[in-house]
Parts: sequence; C-alpha cells; structure tokens
Amino acid sequence: RMWLNGTGWCRPSMRQELLNAIFPKVIDMNVAKKITVIGGSGFVGTNLCQALADRQIPFEIIDIKQSHRFPEKCKIGDVRDLQSLRTTITGDVVVNLAAVHRDDVQDKTEYVRTNVDGAENVAKVCSEKNIKKIVFTSSVAVYGFAEPGTGEAGAINPFNEYGKTKYQAEEKLR
Repeated sequence: RMWLNGTGWCRPSMRQELLNAIFPKVIDMNVAKKITVIGGSGFVGTNLCQALADRQIPFEIIDIKQSHRFPEKCKIGDVRDLQSLRTTITGDVVVNLAAVHRDDVQDKTEYVRTNVDGAENVAKVCSEKNIKKIVFTSSVAVYGFAEPGTGEAGAINPFNEYGKTKYQAEEKLR
C-alpha cells in the first residue's frame, strides 16, 4: 500500500511499477527539482533510487544507514528526530520509505516511534518547509492474513505490530 497524497493507494513491487505509481501521477518532474527518499538505503529505496538515477532525476537519500549504492547522495538522518529531518530534507518531493518492519524487534515501542511518530515527523517538516508532495508507503501487512486477491478496500486486520503501526500511520496522515 502506498498513499499517493490524495490520489489513492497502490501496491508497487518492482522499480518500474514503483515509478509508474509515482510518476506522473504525483510527481511532475517539470516542476520537481529534487526528490528526497527517506529510507533510501533499504531494498525498495535502493531500487527506487536506481530507477531515478537511470532517468537522471535528481534525488537525495536520508537514512539511519549509509547507502552502499549511492553513498554520495546519502545523508544520515532519522525520522524519529525532528531536527534531523529539518536539516537533511532539501528536496521538493518526499518519498517516505522509512519503517521498522522486522518481527524480532525487542522494544515494541520502536514500531510506533518509527512507523507512526516518524511519519508524523516527516509530514510536520514537509509542512514547515512548504513541501506539498509526500509519498507515504504502507504495507499489505495492514490486511493481515487476507484471502488472495484482496483489494484496497479489503478488511483491515493486521496480525503484527508492523501492520498495526503502518495502519496507524495511514490514519494519522489522512
């Protein structure tokens, strides 16, 4: 699930699908100067950034870990830290891929701090900086163990903290 700033939900799985979901539906590259990819050092983020690089679309990465593929584009930042976001976000479009998603997280409050509070922090900083386009990624985990073929209107029934907090973030951002 990916919320596209008032344009609806989609489930991207590969680079081209991700780009097709975002461009041109949300991001008009005739207007956008640079895309900020928060969580850009992870699997989806690296693939998105590679697709952006392939198309020569300017971007920056903000992540708690250095990007191995794009170290020159990466700034260390944390969605849990407002000041960190204030100093690192310089794009005019923000794609938020940051999340705690592993099932073995010991401190369960980390799910809320990153997935819910972090999403709110990103939205707050974007508002402060007058950034009008935010792409927030959620997860099919919000549906829990749904029947195959369940669509976007399917029942919300998360089975773990990750799914619960991704849905909580969706609700906060609506």
